Amino acid sequence: MITTWRQRGMAIVAMLTGLIIMVGVVFGSANTAYAATLTPADERYHVTFPYNDMEYYVGVAGLDASGNKYYCIEAGKLSDYVIGPTTVLASDENARRMAWILDRYRDTDAATHAAIGIIVQDHFGRDRDEWARQMAVIQGRYPEIVAKAAQIWDQSAGKTPAGTTVERTDAEALRSGSILVKVVNRAGDAIAGVPFTVTLQGPARFVQGGNTFSGVSTSAGSSIAWEATGAGEVTANTTYEYGRMHVMDSTQDMLAFDSMASAGGSSSTFQVRKDFVPSVSTQVSDKVLDAASPVFDDVTSGVGDEGSHWVPGLKLQARGYYFDGLGKDDLGKVIAPNARESADAFLARLASSGYEPSAYGKASFTGVGQRVRVRAMAKPDGDAAYLTPKTGGFGTWVWVFRRSEQSKRAQEYLTGDWVSPFMEASESNVGRGKVEVMSTVTEHSADIGAELSDTITVSGFPADHGQFMGDETYGFAADQPYATVSVWWSGDPDNPSNDEAYKPSGGEVPTEDDNHRLLATWEIPAMNGTFKIGAGALDAHGAPMHLTAERHGWYVFVWRFEGDDRVSPASSRYDDAWERVRVLPPCESEKPCEPEKPETPPAPAEATTPNPRPSLPVTGGDVSLASVLAVSALAIGAILSIVVRWRRCYDRSKHWTMRWPIR
Repeated sequence: MITTWRQRGMAIVAMLTGLIIMVGVVFGSANTAYAATLTPADERYHVTFPYNDMEYYVGVAGLDASGNKYYCIEAGKLSDYVIGPTTVLASDENARRMAWILDRYRDTDAATHAAIGIIVQDHFGRDRDEWARQMAVIQGRYPEIVAKAAQIWDQSAGKTPAGTTVERTDAEALRSGSILVKVVNRAGDAIAGVPFTVTLQGPARFVQGGNTFSGVSTSAGSSIAWEATGAGEVTANTTYEYGRMHVMDSTQDMLAFDSMASAGGSSSTFQVRKDFVPSVSTQVSDKVLDAASPVFDDVTSGVGDEGSHWVPGLKLQARGYYFDGLGKDDLGKVIAPNARESADAFLARLASSGYEPSAYGKASFTGVGQRVRVRAMAKPDGDAAYLTPKTGGFGTWVWVFRRSEQSKRAQEYLTGDWVSPFMEASESNVGRGKVEVMSTVTEHSADIGAELSDTITVSGFPADHGQFMGDETYGFAADQPYATVSVWWSGDPDNPSNDEAYKPSGGEVPTEDDNHRLLATWEIPAMNGTFKIGAGALDAHGAPMHLTAERHGWYVFVWRFEGDDRVSPASSRYDDAWERVRVLPPCESEKPCEPEKPETPPAPAEATTPNPRPSLPVTGGDVSLASVLAVSALAIGAILSIVVRWRRCYDRSKHWTMRWPIR
């Protein structure tokens, strides 16, 4: 600035101008107000230097009522300190750097203010030639201030904001996370000290509350935690602040810091989801079960869709429902839950179609991939195990997560129930039925040459047994269509009296040898009904069945079914007394079945005793004891022989009927 005499001369001119103005005021409006002026800066805000025989200064020229500092940008011009209209400078890089300097060094010493005055003239001055001449003087008088000006300008490089970056970092899948916000310069480097604001639009909020966060940038960036409040798309919008300057139009144009302005920065859009859908995948432990077997299911936790993420450590309970007694026509008829259908509504829909659960299970999980082996129980929450019925049939599991059965915390993350479909292949098994057989052997005793036969009544097979061709999807094999009836002989081929030693014993059929022979095996349908075996009855293939007793010994009928996926193996016992026939050898006499009559013993002679009187002939009861015993023995033997022969003939003609068990 120009000082001393020049100021005094200008003051005289100003006084004359003032007189003219006052005259105008007298003859004009009496209501004109005085113009606002700056407060001239003192030696705390600038340094002086001699120029053109006068004292100039460089630094702050004046201060307004708010303390804003004004710097001259027209070298060599006078200033009347009247505050004129202002214009905000365009926000280019130099303007932002200058604003940063003015804001950064609001309160500083005179030398620094002088250095800032140099920077203002260097980059925003309007009389370049005049300033160059003044700068030459300043350089000679205050080289350290000139150097400091260069230093401050260089310092501002990279300090001015040019934008923001927003990076989303997840702490827990789509449910919560953090936003890393950086304010960057034109080179893309993060800078500190810049005010910024982040606003979330969508179903999310910041952990500290609300959807708006304001802070001051750091060189490492600012991490702000957020959490989802629902599901959908969220956009994080950012703004940052930068300094602006304005130029005051006056007798001496001046530059000052104006205000902080907000500029839109980067934004980031991402998906969030608070809730999740739990699910289970299951695999029955055994595909085929015999009657009275426990039922197990291997249950593994998971999530129901790609966007679901289990809350770590959150415990959920699942319930299972086991349905049994299903037929082959139920295979492949998968019933899936409807959208948003509750577990109870789905089970009620199954019940209306005739499907009621027979057993129950439950399992708890705290994350994905946990596996539990569940045993079916007879009642919900009961401790009595369920056992498969002897009637057999297919079975399947349905598993559910009920929202209402979970903890209050868990319910915050669940929007409804989850239900597995009915009749899924992996959740299905089959219980094998148990058959019963009634057998009536035609004869229990027969002669050699007689035709042997049996009558068998079977129950317990599925009504459609033999018609199921299997199902690869479910992993079930086809029905075995035939049962077998075999006839075994046992005895001593060389000694009929030794046949008793080979009387059938034990449940299993023997190994063939000289005393045990398999005489015949026929196939009959593996189904319910009454079947005639032997005597010309037809087998399963239409061939007649005949069996003739060709030797003495024991003959046993054995019914057997090897089993399939729907019916358990079954067999009659080899030693079952009601399924065997005893064939006796022929009698050696001409009338083998008639008892022989005992011979009549001769009349005994009279007995006599020694006497001195004359002797008489011995007659009548004078019989010795030995003779009496001999006659008695012969009579008893004859009677026993008659009884035995009569009994043998009776055995050959008698007939028995009896039920025998299946093992």
